[in-house]
Amino acid sequence: MFSVVGDGFKALFLAMNCESGGGPRLGPTSDVTAYRDFVLRNNRLIDVPERGKCNRRAAELRQEGNRLFLGKKFDDALAKFNESICAAEPGSEHLGMGYANRSAVYYEMDEYEYCLANIGLARLNHFPEKFASKLETRELACRAKLDDGQSKGTKLYHGIGLNVSPNPMIPFIADGIAMKQYPGFGRGLVAEKDFQPGDIILDEPPMLTLVGSRYNYCNNCAGSFQGSLIPCPCCISAMYCSEECLQKDYRFWHRFECGLSEKLQNVLFGTMAMAPKRFFFGLTAFHDDLEEMKTYCEESTDANDDPFVVDYTKQDLLDQFKVLHQAKLNPAMPELECVMRLSAAAFYAIFMKHLAATDAQQLVDTDAQKEFMLRCFLDYIRKDTALSLDSNEVATCSTISTLSTISSLVNHSCDPNIVMHIRYGRIRFWVLRPIRKGDQIVTSYGPTWWDPQPSYKSIFKCCCPVCDGEWCVSEQALPEAVREELAVKIVGVNDPDIDQANVLKHLQKFFTRYGHYHPNASLGPKLDVCKFLIIGTIHRGSFTLERAKVAAALGLIN
Repeated sequence: MFSVVGDGFKALFLAMNCESGGGPRLGPTSDVTAYRDFVLRNNRLIDVPERGKCNRRAAELRQEGNRLFLGKKFDDALAKFNESICAAEPGSEHLGMGYANRSAVYYEMDEYEYCLANIGLARLNHFPEKFASKLETRELACRAKLDDGQSKGTKLYHGIGLNVSPNPMIPFIADGIAMKQYPGFGRGLVAEKDFQPGDIILDEPPMLTLVGSRYNYCNNCAGSFQGSLIPCPCCISAMYCSEECLQKDYRFWHRFECGLSEKLQNVLFGTMAMAPKRFFFGLTAFHDDLEEMKTYCEESTDANDDPFVVDYTKQDLLDQFKVLHQAKLNPAMPELECVMRLSAAAFYAIFMKHLAATDAQQLVDTDAQKEFMLRCFLDYIRKDTALSLDSNEVATCSTISTLSTISSLVNHSCDPNIVMHIRYGRIRFWVLRPIRKGDQIVTSYGPTWWDPQPSYKSIFKCCCPVCDGEWCVSEQALPEAVREELAVKIVGVNDPDIDQANVLKHLQKFFTRYGHYHPNASLGPKLDVCKFLIIGTIHRGSFTLERAKVAAALGLIN
C-alpha cells in the first residue's frame, strides 16, 4: 500500500524530523492539530502549481504517442494518447485527434469494437474535416473485420458473477455468509453453510476506488475498457469509462478534488488518499450538510458496525457510509502514527488553503467543522489502512485500492480458502477449496503456505494459523487414487488454444472430491495452478464483458 510517496510528503517528513525550536518535536502521541500547525507553517513545501488544459501540450503528447505507436508499443501509446486527450482544451480539434489516434491503436490491436467507438468520439469532438477520409477508411475496415467474425469476443461462455443463491438483502454476496468477531483478527466473514470449489460467493461493486494510474483506469469504478476512457472536462487528472461514471464521481468526490489533483498527488503516501475521498463521499451522502454529518459521527460511537444489517437492495449510500464509519478495528500501529498524522494534516492544509477552487468553500466553515474534517481524515487513514483492499496491476505498474462494506471484512491467511480478485470495477471471491459451515472465509494478500514469497513485505504481522505455530502441513502419503490423479500432468495452463475453463473445472472437481486431505504438501502445486486459472478466467471474462458493453452501445449486439 505504500509504493507511491509524493515529493511534497517526503519534504514535509524530512522537515519534521529536522525542525528545532517552536515547541516540542512531533511524535506518535502528538495531537493531530500540532501536525496541522506544522504543515501550515511549511506550506511552501507542498504548494505546487496545477497544470491546466493546453492544446500545445496535447499536441506534444500526441506526437510522443505516435512514436510509441510506430514502435508497436501499443499499451504505452494508448496511455500517452489518453494523457493528450486529458490535456486537450474542450471544443478543440485536438480532442478529436486524440480519439482518432487512439482508434488507430485499437485497429492494430484487433480491438475493432473499441476502434469504432473511438472513431465515433473523434467525430463528436471536432475531428478535422480534411482528415475525415482516414476515419472513413478505418471504419469500413473495422466493420469488414467484424462481419468476417474477427472480434476478440463479446459473449461470455464461462460466468464470473455470483453463481450461488444470493443474500436477499445483499444481492452481490451468497446467502449463508455473516460477520463474526475473531480473537486476534477482529471482524471477519464466517460461512453458515458449506461452499464448494468453483462457487463465486461475492461479486461486489466497490464503494470507493483509488487508482494509481490516472490514464489507464476509470477514476470512479476502476474499469479498464482497454484504456478507452473519456476525460474530465475541467482538469487533466481524471478519466472515466462512461458519462455515468463521470457524473457519479463528480457528485461524490471529484468536485472537491478537481483543480487540486496535482497538489494532492504531491502529498500522497500510498493509499492514504482514500481518507479524504471517504470523507467527502460521506458529506455528499449527508446531502452536503456537514453539521448533520458531524453530529452523527460524534454521537453514534456505539452504533452497529455489521454491514449485513443494511438492506443493499434500497441502494441507500448513507446507510452504507454509516456502517463503514462505525467499523471497529484493532488498535492502530504506533510505528505508523507519525506518518498517518502528517498525511491527515497535509490533506487538511491543501483543502483549507484552496477551498475557493472547489465546491467545499461554503461547506466547511466553522473552526469546529474544520477540526472535525481533520480528525475524520486521521480516523479514516487509520481504518482504511486495514480495510482497503489492494490490487497490484503488473501491466501498468500501479495499484488499485478499493473500499467496500462487505469485502473489507475478509481477513488474510496463508492458508486461503478463496481467491479474492479486484478487476475492472468488481471485487470477486472465488472458492478455492471446500469451505465447511463454521469456517472463517479467508484470502491471501500475498504469500501462501505453498508459495511463501520470502521477499514479500507487509506492515502487518501475520497472525493466521499458518504463522502462529499451531498449524503444519502434512507430509503423510496420500491414498493411491489421489496420488494417481496428482500425477496426471496438467496441460493447457498457458496454452490459449486449450479451453482453460475446462482445466479449471477438472481441478475444482478434484478438490471437491479430495479436499478433506487438506493441508497436505502434495496438494500445494494443484492449489497454485487452480489460483492461477481462476485469476486468468476473471481477467478474460472481464475483458469480454467490457468489450460487449462497448459493442452494445454501438448497436453491434443486443
